[in-house]
Amino acid sequence: MLILPVEPHHIPALSQLAADTFTETFGHLYPPEDLDAFLVKSYAPDVLTRETADPAQFWRIVFDGENAVAYLHCGPVGLPHPDADPAREGELKRLYVHSSQQGKGLGKRLLTLAQDWMTDTYGPAAQWIGVWSENHKAQALYAAHGYERVGEYQFPVGQTLDDEFILRRAPR
Repeated sequence: MLILPVEPHHIPALSQLAADTFTETFGHLYPPEDLDAFLVKSYAPDVLTRETADPAQFWRIVFDGENAVAYLHCGPVGLPHPDADPAREGELKRLYVHSSQQGKGLGKRLLTLAQDWMTDTYGPAAQWIGVWSENHKAQALYAAHGYERVGEYQFPVGQTLDDEFILRRAPR
C-alpha cells in the first residue's frame, strides 16, 4: 500500500474512489436524485482539483498497486459548534476505505496520520470530526482514539438532511 499526497494526476482516481466509497457506505439512504446531486457537488473532478490545491487542506490517497482504495482529507475545523475555532483547530473531514480493504488496519493508520497532521499544524489543540449518527463502526473507532460526542448537526445530501454527531478530541 502506498499513501501519497494527492497530486493533480490523482484527481480522476480520487473522484471515482470518493463517489464509490460514499455510495457503497451511504448510497442506500438517499433518493437517487439526492445522491447524484451530492456526488457532483462534492466529488466532481473540478471540485476536488480546487479543494486539493488549497494549502490549508491535507489530502492523502492510498493505492494498492494501481487501484485507489482509501483517502483522507483534513483541514481547519468547519463544524457548526460554538467552541470550534478554524484558526486554531483541525478537523478530520473525510476518511474512507473501500470495503475490499476494510478490517486490515488501514482506517486506523489513516486516522493516526490525520491526528499527526492536526497536531503538527495546530499544536496541542482540540481535534474535530463529524460522523453520521448511525455509523456505529466509525464512532467506535473514533471513541477508541479519544473522541467524544459534543454536539449534533444536520448534514445535507441533496434535499435529505442526515443527523450527524460532532466529536472532539481534547487537546493533548
